[in-house]
Amino acid sequence: MNADAPLVFPVGHYLGAVHPGGGAPPSFHVVRAGREAVHLSDEDEVDVWGLAHGLPSAGDGAWSRAQVLSAAADAGHPDAEPVLDALLERGLVVEVRPGTDDARDFARFYRLRPLLLGLGRPAGEDLDLIGVPGLVVALRATPRVLEVWEWAHLWPNLWAASEGLAEAGRDTGRTDPSETEPDQVLTVVLGAVQTLVAHGAAYLDHRATP
Repeated sequence: MNADAPLVFPVGHYLGAVHPGGGAPPSFHVVRAGREAVHLSDEDEVDVWGLAHGLPSAGDGAWSRAQVLSAAADAGHPDAEPVLDALLERGLVVEVRPGTDDARDFARFYRLRPLLLGLGRPAGEDLDLIGVPGLVVALRATPRVLEVWEWAHLWPNLWAASEGLAEAGRDTGRTDPSETEPDQVLTVVLGAVQTLVAHGAAYLDHRATP
């Protein structure tokens, strides 16, 4: 995997399929992005948008265009690149390279919206659980991933969240730049967002507006 490849982020909250009648295939699928309900009528678009979220089995490695296209080919979509490009054009998928000015611009336009519930840390474990009580553990979250899930949504966008988390790091005596410098914190946040999105613990949305 190319470490310099842009990361892929899906945008929006999946609201489900709309069926014209009993037993009929769906007419379209609905994704809410900001205040807009976007319709996806092509099943290839739905599948590729879903794969842009990442796969939980892929671990915490960066999820980029190459990983999306490989996963799509494995799922029976060998010609997924034009579909992915169409989703990019519609703003339902975004590519961004951490550590660049574009990453900061991206972070100013999008925010994290948490999903699922915290399940605490079981005795004998060193990771916190996120999921549905009594039903499923979706993610065993590292402290940094959990921090992003817990707190990033309190700010209007990811850049403000990175600045806030960096300030909190300085206030608590941390010295690692990845915990105290906003641009480096943003790189950590972007990785955490990919992990959370891949496990269904959060989704990426447009920034908060009045």
